[in-house]
Amino acid sequence: MTGLLNDVMRDRADHLEPPEVDVAAIARDGERAVRRRRATVVAGLAAASVVAAVSGAALLGTRGSDDGEVAGSPPAGVQPLTWTAGRTLHTAGGESVDLAAEVRAWVWVVDDVVYTDPGHRVHLWRDGRDQVVGETASPDTDLAELVSDGTFVAWVGTDRRVVRLDVADGTTVRGPALPGERPRVTAIDGAEVYLADSAGVYAWQPSTPSRYRTLDTDPRAVVLDAESGTLVRTAPGRTVLLEREGTTLHVSSREFADLSPDARLVSLDDADIGKVVDTTTGREVTLDHGHEWAVGYQWLGPTTVATLAFDGMDDETSMDGWLLTCDALTGACSPGEQLPPLGDFQLPAGLHLAAP
Repeated sequence: MTGLLNDVMRDRADHLEPPEVDVAAIARDGERAVRRRRATVVAGLAAASVVAAVSGAALLGTRGSDDGEVAGSPPAGVQPLTWTAGRTLHTAGGESVDLAAEVRAWVWVVDDVVYTDPGHRVHLWRDGRDQVVGETASPDTDLAELVSDGTFVAWVGTDRRVVRLDVADGTTVRGPALPGERPRVTAIDGAEVYLADSAGVYAWQPSTPSRYRTLDTDPRAVVLDAESGTLVRTAPGRTVLLEREGTTLHVSSREFADLSPDARLVSLDDADIGKVVDTTTGREVTLDHGHEWAVGYQWLGPTTVATLAFDGMDDETSMDGWLLTCDALTGACSPGEQLPPLGDFQLPAGLHLAAP
């Protein structure tokens, strides 16, 4: 996923008050009205984190029984909903585990948790043991701090260089400095790391750590997600929700897209409506979530998407948040887990969800 979903929810700002000018938001989406800067209203998702069909079952003790299921858990092959509150990681199945520090932002990396604390240190939590493995640059509020895919996780370090950690063997590779401002990781696909800054969009291979490829000099054409060689990129000026050109999917969404593990489906926000689109046929499915606003932000299985929903969007200080599981083929959603107030929970999207 990407770290830009903040802007989706920022669209729902209180229109009765004069908006503050957010230059970065205008640059990303010049066709919309000026958005009021709401660093407090975010929905992670994604972003940055390319979180797809992640597990965590070993950490939370929710491995399947002999018949492949645990009481109160999703069907076999579908992972449970997870979130953190303070330093505790919760699952919708009722299990929880205390981490070593308060969680600012986090992602699953296979069965491990990688998270940042309020001091921007990067922690790896594995088998009940905590290890500090790095430190992030102080991020903008609307950018992802961590991005993961498979056994890899990446972030921008304090020296503004990208760092990629492979939790399988503990190796860390540092990339080159980017030329522009606001450097960030936007997606990972296997060994390929996608980056962006104010000067453009790039791809970096840790096998050649001193070089990166420039994909575009338009910083709006960011790689929102990538899976198995398929890229999702923003398409400045286009109004069609999704268009395919070879292995690249161009989307009108400026903020967020999340590919399924096999890249056959993509979750998008389309004018404040959560949808899933078939990347081959273009068939659209609207999520039947029963709330004021929702978007699928994390794939729990091949066709099951974790969905963040809100009611009471006109007043972010009293919004009610919910986590749902939705069937991407039919749009049907299950009854949800109610979340703590905004700012008191974090989702496995690599992004910090700030309090009002």
